[in-house]
Amino acid sequence: MSLRSLKRFDNIASLRLQQLVTGPTGRKILSVIAHSADSAVLFPCLFALWWLHDFSRQSVVIPIAVGFVLTILTTSALKFGFRRRRPAGQWGAIYRRTDPHSFPSGHASRTVAIALIVTTGWSPLAGALLFLWALLVGLSRIILGVHYLYDVLAGYLLGLGIGTGVWLLLV
Repeated sequence: MSLRSLKRFDNIASLRLQQLVTGPTGRKILSVIAHSADSAVLFPCLFALWWLHDFSRQSVVIPIAVGFVLTILTTSALKFGFRRRRPAGQWGAIYRRTDPHSFPSGHASRTVAIALIVTTGWSPLAGALLFLWALLVGLSRIILGVHYLYDVLAGYLLGLGIGTGVWLLLV
Protein backbone atom coordinates (compact mmCIF):
# COMPACT_ATOMS: atom_id res chain seq x y z
CA MET A 1 0.00 0.00 0.00
CA SER A 2 1.46 3.33 -1.04
CA LEU A 3 1.55 6.54 0.95
CA ARG A 4 -0.85 8.09 -1.54
CA SER A 5 -3.44 5.34 -1.01
CA LEU A 6 -3.07 5.64 2.78
CA LYS A 7 -3.71 9.39 2.57
CA ARG A 8 -6.68 8.82 0.30
CA PHE A 9 -8.15 6.27 2.73
CA ASP A 10 -7.50 8.68 5.63
CA ASN A 11 -9.33 11.50 3.81
CA ILE A 12 -12.30 9.33 2.84
CA ALA A 13 -12.67 7.73 6.27
CA SER A 14 -12.41 11.12 7.97
CA LEU A 15 -15.04 12.63 5.67
CA ARG A 16 -17.40 9.72 6.32
CA LEU A 17 -16.99 10.13 10.06
CA GLN A 18 -17.69 13.86 9.71
CA GLN A 19 -20.99 13.02 8.04
CA LEU A 20 -22.18 10.94 11.01
CA VAL A 21 -23.40 13.96 12.97
CA THR A 22 -24.91 16.88 11.12
CA GLY A 23 -27.47 18.39 13.51
CA PRO A 24 -26.69 21.31 15.83
CA THR A 25 -27.49 19.36 19.01
CA GLY A 26 -25.14 16.53 18.14
CA ARG A 27 -22.42 18.98 17.20
CA LYS A 28 -22.84 20.82 20.52
CA ILE A 29 -22.49 17.56 22.45
CA LEU A 30 -19.41 16.64 20.42
CA SER A 31 -18.01 20.12 21.04
CA VAL A 32 -18.28 19.65 24.80
CA ILE A 33 -16.60 16.24 24.54
CA ALA A 34 -13.82 17.62 22.32
CA HIS A 35 -13.16 20.58 24.64
CA SER A 36 -13.14 18.32 27.72
CA ALA A 37 -9.57 17.33 26.82
CA ASP A 38 -8.31 20.90 26.34
CA SER A 39 -5.31 21.88 28.44
CA ALA A 40 -7.34 24.77 29.86
CA VAL A 41 -9.78 22.21 31.26
CA LEU A 42 -7.35 19.49 32.34
CA PHE A 43 -4.79 21.65 34.17
CA PRO A 44 -7.37 22.97 36.69
CA CYS A 45 -8.84 19.47 37.07
CA LEU A 46 -5.43 18.00 37.83
CA PHE A 47 -4.70 20.78 40.31
CA ALA A 48 -8.06 20.23 42.04
CA LEU A 49 -7.42 16.49 42.24
CA TRP A 50 -3.97 17.10 43.67
CA TRP A 51 -5.50 19.50 46.21
CA LEU A 52 -8.00 16.77 47.18
CA HIS A 53 -4.99 14.49 47.74
CA ASP A 54 -3.48 17.12 50.10
CA PHE A 55 -0.73 17.90 47.56
CA SER A 56 0.82 14.51 48.28
CA ARG A 57 3.90 13.50 46.31
CA GLN A 58 2.47 9.97 46.26
CA SER A 59 -0.72 11.11 44.54
CA VAL A 60 -1.64 9.57 41.21
CA VAL A 61 -1.81 13.15 39.95
CA ILE A 62 1.99 13.36 39.76
CA PRO A 63 2.43 10.62 37.11
CA ILE A 64 -0.70 11.88 35.31
CA ALA A 65 0.77 15.40 35.18
CA VAL A 66 4.13 14.06 33.96
CA GLY A 67 2.39 12.06 31.22
CA PHE A 68 0.25 15.05 30.32
CA VAL A 69 3.25 17.37 29.96
CA LEU A 70 5.23 14.76 28.00
CA THR A 71 2.36 14.32 25.53
CA ILE A 72 2.16 18.09 25.04
CA LEU A 73 5.89 18.39 24.38
CA THR A 74 6.09 15.34 22.14
CA THR A 75 3.01 16.10 20.04
CA SER A 76 4.11 19.72 19.63
CA ALA A 77 7.52 18.64 18.38
CA LEU A 78 6.01 16.07 16.01
CA LYS A 79 3.39 18.51 14.71
CA PHE A 80 6.03 21.04 13.77
CA GLY A 81 8.10 18.27 12.23
CA PHE A 82 5.30 16.86 10.07
CA ARG A 83 3.39 20.12 9.53
CA ARG A 84 0.24 18.40 8.32
CA ARG A 85 -2.50 20.99 7.86
CA ARG A 86 -5.78 20.48 9.67
CA PRO A 87 -8.77 19.44 7.57
CA ALA A 88 -10.81 22.28 6.14
CA GLY A 89 -13.74 23.14 8.37
CA GLN A 90 -15.65 25.67 10.41
CA TRP A 91 -15.39 24.29 13.93
CA GLY A 92 -12.34 24.80 16.13
CA ALA A 93 -11.17 28.26 15.09
CA ILE A 94 -9.03 28.53 18.24
CA TYR A 95 -7.16 25.33 17.32
CA ARG A 96 -6.75 26.44 13.73
CA ARG A 97 -5.22 29.77 14.86
CA THR A 98 -3.01 28.59 17.72
CA ASP A 99 -2.04 25.18 16.33
CA PRO A 100 -2.58 24.83 12.58
CA HIS A 101 -1.01 21.35 12.45
CA SER A 102 -2.98 18.18 13.03
CA PHE A 103 -0.58 15.21 13.13
CA PRO A 104 -0.54 13.68 15.70
CA SER A 105 -3.56 14.61 17.81
CA GLY A 106 -2.50 16.03 21.16
CA HIS A 107 -5.99 15.50 22.58
CA ALA A 108 -5.88 11.81 21.64
CA SER A 109 -2.38 11.30 23.05
CA ARG A 110 -3.05 13.03 26.36
CA THR A 111 -6.38 11.28 27.00
CA VAL A 112 -4.95 7.82 26.34
CA ALA A 113 -1.84 8.51 28.43
CA ILE A 114 -4.02 9.68 31.33
CA ALA A 115 -6.32 6.66 30.97
CA LEU A 116 -3.39 4.22 30.95
CA ILE A 117 -1.69 5.81 33.94
CA VAL A 118 -4.92 5.80 35.95
CA THR A 119 -5.67 2.19 34.95
CA THR A 120 -2.26 0.88 35.97
CA GLY A 121 -1.52 3.14 38.93
CA TRP A 122 -4.82 3.71 40.61
CA SER A 123 -8.12 2.24 39.43
CA PRO A 124 -8.87 -0.12 36.54
CA LEU A 125 -12.54 0.92 36.58
CA ALA A 126 -11.76 4.65 36.46
CA GLY A 127 -9.18 3.88 33.78
CA ALA A 128 -11.76 2.02 31.67
CA LEU A 129 -14.07 5.03 31.87
CA LEU A 130 -11.18 7.29 30.87
CA PHE A 131 -10.41 5.04 27.88
CA LEU A 132 -14.04 5.45 26.82
CA TRP A 133 -13.60 9.23 27.24
CA ALA A 134 -10.42 9.08 25.12
CA LEU A 135 -12.28 7.23 22.37
CA LEU A 136 -15.10 9.81 22.42
CA VAL A 137 -12.65 12.72 22.40
CA GLY A 138 -10.81 11.30 19.40
CA LEU A 139 -14.00 10.60 17.47
CA SER A 140 -15.37 14.05 18.26
CA ARG A 141 -12.21 15.70 16.97
CA ILE A 142 -12.53 13.82 13.66
CA ILE A 143 -16.28 14.39 13.30
CA LEU A 144 -15.89 18.10 14.06
CA GLY A 145 -13.21 18.33 11.38
CA VAL A 146 -10.08 19.36 13.27
CA HIS A 147 -8.31 16.03 12.78
CA TYR A 148 -8.03 13.22 10.30
CA LEU A 149 -8.49 9.60 11.38
CA TYR A 150 -4.74 8.88 11.24
CA ASP A 151 -3.98 11.95 13.38
CA VAL A 152 -6.09 10.48 16.16
CA LEU A 153 -4.78 6.93 15.74
CA ALA A 154 -1.19 8.20 15.87
CA GLY A 155 -2.10 10.24 18.96
CA TYR A 156 -3.51 7.13 20.63
CA LEU A 157 -0.32 5.17 19.89
CA LEU A 158 1.83 8.01 21.17
CA GLY A 159 -0.30 8.25 24.33
CA LEU A 160 0.03 4.51 24.91
CA GLY A 161 3.81 4.78 24.59
CA ILE A 162 4.12 7.78 26.90
CA GLY A 163 1.62 6.35 29.38
CA THR A 164 3.54 3.05 29.46
CA GLY A 165 6.84 4.87 29.95
CA VAL A 166 5.46 6.97 32.80
CA TRP A 167 3.89 3.90 34.38
CA LEU A 168 7.19 1.98 34.22
CA LEU A 169 9.20 4.89 35.65
CA LEU A 170 6.87 6.51 38.19
CA VAL A 171 4.03 4.22 39.22
